[in-house]
Amino acid sequence: MKRTNLSAIGISKTFSRTGSNDSLPVLDMIDFAIQEGEFVSILGPSGCGKSTLLNILAGFEPADIGHATCCDDPIQAPSPERAVVFQSPLLFPWLHVQDNVMYGLKQKGISKADSEELALKYIKDVGLEGFEGYYPSQLSGGMQHRVSLARSLVLNPKVLLMDEPFSSLDAQTRYSMQQLLLRLWEDNRKTIVFITHDVEEALLISDRVCIMSQRPGKIVEEIKVTFDRPRDISLTSSQDFSRLKAHILTRLLS
Repeated sequence: MKRTNLSAIGISKTFSRTGSNDSLPVLDMIDFAIQEGEFVSILGPSGCGKSTLLNILAGFEPADIGHATCCDDPIQAPSPERAVVFQSPLLFPWLHVQDNVMYGLKQKGISKADSEELALKYIKDVGLEGFEGYYPSQLSGGMQHRVSLARSLVLNPKVLLMDEPFSSLDAQTRYSMQQLLLRLWEDNRKTIVFITHDVEEALLISDRVCIMSQRPGKIVEEIKVTFDRPRDISLTSSQDFSRLKAHILTRLLS
């Protein structure tokens, strides 16, 4: 039986406005449990608190009420067990691809030889073999996102937290990155939490979709995505896909 890798228990969050007594409720009693190896998308309208929720799961900021756990341990600070992939690749411009991927390994005290071996493996896995010595400015946007993904996976995290990582890419590159992510996930079955506002993206990649309401965000429905894997773009033209997409859009707009 699979164990729960990540959970949120009654999480609420309110932001105070600087220089004012006003407050902005962002999250309202978020509850969910994500199983080991599960791919879950959190889908919601802009401004509903998706990224704030991810920041709490990453340990970047605390909840006001409730708490989050990873492998039954309270999340109180960032940890290499929970790697984060952001909207922007956030690569170090003065480091070439291999050193960017190796950066986290060096912080963990892994030897140079082992770090180089691991970095080269993941660079190959994301399809960038031959680009080890290139700098971020010499890479396309899609290639930079591949480096960012390799930099996270090389740490062998228990959970991969992804905050709309492909939202800035053109449609073709975005679909290519989705397929790459799914291939890597099939290979290692990391637990993935994927933040998105794109319904088709959520349905193409996820085992389960958690739908959030307008701010203050709460989870209003969880949908198990039962389409057979592997999935490709042809799925989007099926009647079952269209019906489920329409249902989700209705929930988002309600």
